[in-house]
Amino acid sequence: MKIKILGSILVLFNLLSCNPTSIDYVGVYEGKLPCDGCDEVETKLTLKEDEAYMLYEIYKSSNGNEIKRITGNFEWTDTQDVLVIQQVEALPIYFKIEENRVIQLDPQGKSYSNEQDYILTKIEE
Repeated sequence: MKIKILGSILVLFNLLSCNPTSIDYVGVYEGKLPCDGCDEVETKLTLKEDEAYMLYEIYKSSNGNEIKRITGNFEWTDTQDVLVIQQVEALPIYFKIEENRVIQLDPQGKSYSNEQDYILTKIEE
Protein backbone atom coordinates (compact mmCIF):
# COMPACT_ATOMS: atom_id res chain seq x y z
CA MET A 1 0.00 0.00 0.00
CA LYS A 2 2.78 2.44 0.96
CA ILE A 3 4.65 1.67 -2.27
CA LYS A 4 1.56 2.41 -4.40
CA ILE A 5 0.99 5.74 -2.64
CA LEU A 6 4.67 6.70 -2.91
CA GLY A 7 4.66 5.72 -6.59
CA SER A 8 1.56 7.83 -7.23
CA ILE A 9 3.11 10.81 -5.47
CA LEU A 10 6.31 10.50 -7.52
CA VAL A 11 4.35 10.31 -10.79
CA LEU A 12 2.28 13.37 -9.82
CA PHE A 13 5.40 15.32 -8.83
CA ASN A 14 7.04 14.42 -12.13
CA LEU A 15 4.03 15.65 -14.09
CA LEU A 16 3.78 18.92 -12.19
CA SER A 17 7.49 19.74 -12.31
CA CYS A 18 7.92 19.24 -16.06
CA ASN A 19 6.96 21.54 -18.87
CA PRO A 20 3.53 20.72 -20.32
CA THR A 21 4.85 19.64 -23.70
CA SER A 22 6.30 16.25 -24.51
CA ILE A 23 8.10 17.71 -27.53
CA ASP A 24 11.75 18.69 -27.28
CA TYR A 25 11.37 22.47 -27.56
CA VAL A 26 14.92 23.46 -26.57
CA GLY A 27 16.85 24.95 -29.49
CA VAL A 28 17.14 27.75 -32.02
CA TYR A 29 14.37 28.52 -34.52
CA GLU A 30 14.54 30.79 -37.58
CA GLY A 31 12.24 32.09 -40.25
CA LYS A 32 10.74 35.10 -42.01
CA LEU A 33 7.43 36.31 -40.63
CA PRO A 34 4.86 38.69 -42.12
CA CYS A 35 4.86 42.33 -41.05
CA ASP A 36 2.11 44.97 -41.21
CA GLY A 37 4.43 47.97 -41.31
CA CYS A 38 7.38 46.49 -43.19
CA ASP A 39 8.32 43.96 -45.87
CA GLU A 40 9.09 41.04 -43.52
CA VAL A 41 10.58 40.20 -40.15
CA GLU A 42 13.66 37.97 -40.07
CA THR A 43 13.20 36.17 -36.77
CA LYS A 44 15.46 34.02 -34.60
CA LEU A 45 14.07 32.51 -31.39
CA THR A 46 16.21 30.64 -28.88
CA LEU A 47 14.44 28.56 -26.22
CA LYS A 48 16.31 27.07 -23.27
CA GLU A 49 15.39 24.30 -20.86
CA ASP A 50 15.26 26.73 -17.91
CA GLU A 51 12.48 28.61 -19.79
CA ALA A 52 14.78 31.45 -20.80
CA TYR A 53 14.44 32.84 -24.31
CA MET A 54 16.11 35.26 -26.71
CA LEU A 55 14.07 36.76 -29.54
CA TYR A 56 16.02 38.57 -32.24
CA GLU A 57 14.04 40.30 -35.00
CA ILE A 58 15.09 42.36 -38.02
CA TYR A 59 12.23 44.38 -39.46
CA LYS A 60 13.09 44.71 -43.17
CA SER A 61 11.78 47.68 -45.15
CA SER A 62 12.78 49.90 -48.05
CA ASN A 63 13.33 52.73 -45.52
CA GLY A 64 15.95 50.70 -43.65
CA ASN A 65 16.01 47.92 -41.11
CA GLU A 66 15.02 48.05 -37.47
CA ILE A 67 16.52 45.52 -35.07
CA LYS A 68 14.76 44.33 -31.92
CA ARG A 69 16.21 41.95 -29.33
CA ILE A 70 14.39 40.85 -26.21
CA THR A 71 15.34 38.30 -23.58
CA GLY A 72 13.75 36.93 -20.47
CA ASN A 73 11.74 33.96 -19.31
CA PHE A 74 8.72 32.60 -21.13
CA GLU A 75 5.69 30.99 -19.49
CA TRP A 76 3.65 27.96 -20.46
CA THR A 77 -0.04 28.65 -21.02
CA ASP A 78 -2.92 26.43 -19.97
CA THR A 79 -3.09 25.27 -23.59
CA GLN A 80 -0.81 22.30 -24.21
CA ASP A 81 2.37 23.08 -26.14
CA VAL A 82 1.81 26.87 -26.21
CA LEU A 83 4.20 29.33 -24.57
CA VAL A 84 3.89 33.07 -24.12
CA ILE A 85 6.44 35.86 -24.00
CA GLN A 86 5.12 38.79 -21.99
CA GLN A 87 6.35 42.18 -23.18
CA VAL A 88 6.43 45.47 -21.32
CA GLU A 89 4.09 47.96 -23.01
CA ALA A 90 3.36 45.59 -25.90
CA LEU A 91 1.07 42.67 -26.65
CA PRO A 92 2.20 39.20 -25.58
CA ILE A 93 3.76 36.88 -28.17
CA TYR A 94 2.46 33.31 -28.33
CA PHE A 95 4.21 30.34 -29.93
CA LYS A 96 2.85 26.85 -30.46
CA ILE A 97 5.51 24.16 -30.10
CA GLU A 98 5.57 21.41 -32.72
CA GLU A 99 8.19 18.87 -33.71
CA ASN A 100 11.24 20.81 -35.06
CA ARG A 101 9.30 24.07 -35.42
CA VAL A 102 7.31 26.73 -33.62
CA ILE A 103 4.33 28.62 -34.98
CA GLN A 104 3.69 32.20 -33.92
CA LEU A 105 0.08 32.74 -32.88
CA ASP A 106 -1.95 35.95 -32.82
CA PRO A 107 -1.96 38.22 -29.71
CA GLN A 108 -4.92 36.25 -28.28
CA GLY A 109 -3.06 32.93 -28.64
CA LYS A 110 -5.08 31.74 -31.64
CA SER A 111 -3.79 30.46 -34.99
CA TYR A 112 -3.61 32.84 -37.94
CA SER A 113 -5.66 31.76 -40.98
CA ASN A 114 -2.42 31.73 -43.01
CA GLU A 115 -0.57 29.72 -40.34
CA GLN A 116 2.11 28.49 -42.77
CA ASP A 117 3.44 32.08 -42.99
CA TYR A 118 4.18 32.12 -39.24
CA ILE A 119 6.47 29.08 -38.94
CA LEU A 120 9.96 29.20 -37.47
CA THR A 121 12.03 26.11 -38.20
CA LYS A 122 14.47 24.53 -35.73
CA ILE A 123 18.02 25.02 -36.98
CA GLU A 124 19.98 23.70 -34.00
CA GLU A 125 19.53 21.97 -30.66
